[in-house]
Amino acid sequence: MQLSFELTPKQAEYIRNATHRWNIACGAVRSGKSYCQISYCIPSRLTERKGLRGLRVILGATRANIERNILQPMRDIYGDGIASSINSQNFAKILGEKVYCIGADNVRQVAKIRGSEIAYCAIDEATDLNDEVFEMLKSRLSLPWSCCDATTNPGPPTHWFKKFIDSAEKGVDIYCQNYTIYDNPFLPPDYVHSLETEYAGTVWYDRYILGLWTLAEGLIYPNYVNAIEDPPIYNPANRVLSIDYGTQNAFSAGLWGDYVTAWYREKEYYYSGRDSGVQKTDEEYAADIDRLTEGIGDEYHKLKVIIDPSAASFIALLRKRGKYNVIPADNNVMDGLRETNTAMQTGKIKISPKCQNWIREVQGYVWDKSLSEDRPVKVNDHAMDETRYFVKTMKISKATTKYISPYMR
Repeated sequence: MQLSFELTPKQAEYIRNATHRWNIACGAVRSGKSYCQISYCIPSRLTERKGLRGLRVILGATRANIERNILQPMRDIYGDGIASSINSQNFAKILGEKVYCIGADNVRQVAKIRGSEIAYCAIDEATDLNDEVFEMLKSRLSLPWSCCDATTNPGPPTHWFKKFIDSAEKGVDIYCQNYTIYDNPFLPPDYVHSLETEYAGTVWYDRYILGLWTLAEGLIYPNYVNAIEDPPIYNPANRVLSIDYGTQNAFSAGLWGDYVTAWYREKEYYYSGRDSGVQKTDEEYAADIDRLTEGIGDEYHKLKVIIDPSAASFIALLRKRGKYNVIPADNNVMDGLRETNTAMQTGKIKISPKCQNWIREVQGYVWDKSLSEDRPVKVNDHAMDETRYFVKTMKISKATTKYISPYMR
């Protein structure tokens, strides 16, 4: 197909040099790496291999990610005819070619490529893939014309994909190009500034702005002090309750009020059966929640409750009470942590000084340096968890960030 579009200097450099078995664009968000893959690499690689033996494959964390991050942006650039939806057999038609689209965050997906020869593979967000799926892929790029284009944001320097990139030093046929956000001249300056503000002082600044493989260490929310503030003295427009359920572990609940400019964690309930030596029943916890929310919500205007999705019995009990609209929380940990940090940095969530258990926990909420992946230390983190549930499920940070196309160059 005839391709015509404007390239950044970094994208032009990638196209000139990405002639290896493995071609990797790694670095900051919105830096242009994905746009280059969508607009040039995938269409041109498929066209070059037309009629040649071997499967065509796209790997992403999930099929939904592939549709959102690759196929729909391709349609937006070239028209609906370039790519079909993914069918029940896990393939889409791109430029008339049958391309398998596999969600590869789970080791069970290995079976879908085992025993096959792959002519071309495109990978979206390689650090989100299961490492065993990737190991199988390495043995499948076995044809003389086989190659792979991969994009990713960096993670910890101990990540298995970083180790693979570094194997270029041992002679593996890898071209890796690194991006910062400043490599994309098409981004509006105010958007770049907003991202700099959102990630300032955190591991995400190093990774998503500067494109560095950086170890997560220290406080997860280093600027939490700026979020501690008394709520305004008037009745908020709306309220939401967030809960992290615990029996021996602490049970934590935060009551949030929507004060238009920000959501305030107005007050809290916190009980640790381990610390008190007395374990409460679900009925006792429900009665405590009734007292925390007294005067808020009824059968006609139910109070929204966002709760740890594993707390099935307590969810059922709250629903029977009639005044609660109970929603299992979105429990994506890393996205939730990042979005909660953004909500704090941009002033979209505030914490009342009365929430002393929240303040106590956040001061010791740190990254676990003993692990090879990003994870918080799982000690005294119950108020932190229900705060993350609230922000992630309510999409608080999404509402604060100026929209920009996910495939913006």
